[in-house]
Amino acid sequence: MIDEIAEYALYVAFLLACALPLSAYINKVMAGERHLLSRVTAPIERGACRLLGVDPGEQMGWRKYLFVALVFSTVSFAGLMAILMLQGVLPFNPQGFDGLSWDLAFNTAASFVSNTNWQSYAGESTLSYFSQAIGLTVQNFVTPAVGVAVLFALFRGLVAQESEGLGSFWVDVMRAVLGILLPLSLVLAIVDVAQGSPQNLSDYETTQLVEPVGVTEDGEIVAADDPAAVETVDEMVVPMGPQASQVAIKQLGTNGGGYNGVNSASALENPTPLTNLLQCASLLLIPVALVFSFGRFVGDRRQGRAVFSAMFVIFLAALFAVAAFEMAGTPQLAQDGAVYMGSDGQSGGNMEGKETRFGVTDSALWAAFTTAASNGSVNSMHDSFTPMGGMVPMLLMQLGEIVFGGIGCGLYSMIGFVTLTVFIAGLMVGRTPEYLGKKIGPKEMRMAVVLAICTPVVILVGAAAMCLDPATFASLSNAGPHGFSEVLYAATSAGGNNGSAFAGMDCNTPFLNTVLGLEMLANRFVPMAAALCLAGSLSARQKVAASAGTLSTSNAMFVFLLILIVALIAALSMFPALALGPIAEQLQMVL
Repeated sequence: MIDEIAEYALYVAFLLACALPLSAYINKVMAGERHLLSRVTAPIERGACRLLGVDPGEQMGWRKYLFVALVFSTVSFAGLMAILMLQGVLPFNPQGFDGLSWDLAFNTAASFVSNTNWQSYAGESTLSYFSQAIGLTVQNFVTPAVGVAVLFALFRGLVAQESEGLGSFWVDVMRAVLGILLPLSLVLAIVDVAQGSPQNLSDYETTQLVEPVGVTEDGEIVAADDPAAVETVDEMVVPMGPQASQVAIKQLGTNGGGYNGVNSASALENPTPLTNLLQCASLLLIPVALVFSFGRFVGDRRQGRAVFSAMFVIFLAALFAVAAFEMAGTPQLAQDGAVYMGSDGQSGGNMEGKETRFGVTDSALWAAFTTAASNGSVNSMHDSFTPMGGMVPMLLMQLGEIVFGGIGCGLYSMIGFVTLTVFIAGLMVGRTPEYLGKKIGPKEMRMAVVLAICTPVVILVGAAAMCLDPATFASLSNAGPHGFSEVLYAATSAGGNNGSAFAGMDCNTPFLNTVLGLEMLANRFVPMAAALCLAGSLSARQKVAASAGTLSTSNAMFVFLLILIVALIAALSMFPALALGPIAEQLQMVL
């Protein structure tokens, strides 16, 4: 266990070492100040503003800011859905893939426009180069940029005094793309290409298998010399295409949609230990940096550190929990030494569904990072985790993706919990509910409640709808509690805007594609509207001076209360559903 702790410490230390300086850079970019790349980005930004007729100095009210964001997302949705459905007649389609059905196109467009990147298909066997590069990758850039824009609008609302202006949506999105996402993605893509990820427009290649395999009449893979084999396969198709560029932004933008069906378990997307380190750290890089940017922006870094501390405590508990459950395996695996449980230098425990290059240690680490980050990329199959090991990533999503979460949306949802905590703690001790000098009134509380409970409500409604449809059970590969866990995980991933999957459930049906697509859209735009309404309300308020009755929001006690409120509201909301799935499955194993 010492080696695992040391590796986890290395990953976290590397992440923080990159995120802290990035936070200062992000604030300069979003404020339009001179920064490392301003000589390149500033002329492009000015030219784009002139071309679009955008006033760089415009101060939009929250209603206009929200309206423009919704219009932009609607146009993006319609454009992406059209690309996917017309894929068969569009260029750069060497494999000759047909266009997607309406329901799969709807689900995919909703997924990528909402920064969820849930996929009911395998990318390498379904989408053309045009759809991957022009359709999906473009959305991988603009959707996290929208999250950054909304977050900084909320920041401005927190510090403004009797002002309706939250900045310009168009300028914020351009700055996020040009100054933050593009440069970081370029660096990561170059490293990925150097390490072996494809980046081309070539036809798919065919190569010889090192060891031929046989296929039975039922389609099962067996040894080539097995008597049940009716066919021997000695070749494999290797997908080509612009993979490295999509992989870079899928990690940095908390997107997660894999170019290939097995995502980051593929040696094409994640070929070496170096790419595994950089990509895993990239999952949380910008979300963590934004927490520190918050402290810098409001002029009190203690506020950023307090929010980070609450997130970090929950994250560490989840990381070590999933690692412990996967290393221990199940009672059935561990009994009588029936399965190798690990020793120095070789991974053991529950190795089902895990890439042997990564083992349990890196698989558990990635699972915690990707579900904390609202990213959704995977380097192992979560459906093969132990019941409790699979429950931990599920719970991270069910908290509302507020443990760092998606770019922008994770932090503005967490600020909703902070607002709730301030109000509840103030009532408990008889102090005035204030946050950063702004009084918290009924309107702010309503928006905070929406931010806090939207994700659990969407998840539970989506899961209930799927369970009411008899066709859902035909899509499951498992019965009993684990089958329900597959349904719950799918609803959680879509409702939490994460995009990862248990992968034991066939969700590519018209009903499931529609339900999951509506979940993704609801949990993207309802909290966004609440965050901007909260920003508008706070920006119109006058700051009040701190007094003896002002509750501190930066000390250890407040951090504890914040964690407690998150657990009481988000975690307990999901407990009955979890009891029917992973908890029941675990009890079946031990009783």
